Amino acid sequence: MSAKERLLASAGRLFHEHGINATGIDLVVRNAGVAKASLYNNFANKEALVVAYLEQELDGWIRNARILDNPLAPRRERIAALFEALARSVELNTFHGCPFTNAVIELPECAAVRTVAKHYRVVVRTHLANLIGADATSTATSRLVLLYDGAITAAKVGRDAALVREARIMAQEHVDTHT
Repeated sequence: MSAKERLLASAGRLFHEHGINATGIDLVVRNAGVAKASLYNNFANKEALVVAYLEQELDGWIRNARILDNPLAPRRERIAALFEALARSVELNTFHGCPFTNAVIELPECAAVRTVAKHYRVVVRTHLANLIGADATSTATSRLVLLYDGAITAAKVGRDAALVREARIMAQEHVDTHT
């Protein structure tokens, strides 16, 4: 694994566990097992590291969403898979909140972070629209996005997989009646 990959892996773990602002560069470097110069050879500053981390998170979200999706399944099952994956991550205690929302909250003035977070939102909206065969700008898609956002918030705040599953049921009912 390259120094850059180790730095991103270290930052990802630490940002998830402690938050971005609470994680210093020295801790990222120490946990990555690289020299501090390696950080600045690969990233201009901490914000650039955060952006790279978010881009990696987005790639992972896209990869996982594709793995979860069965294009031959009924729409309600395709939607359910996304919510169920979130519920399982709550049960396994591997969910630490939406990294994009967390980053925007912690770095509200960072335009690059906001740009990646907005791109994530477009990707999620487009994916949900594709799952139900709707336009990304449709009311049906907007409501699913809100249900997904609510499920993520319930997972982060309440650590309650049952609430995520309730959002899944609501999303499935919505798909049944509005698409």
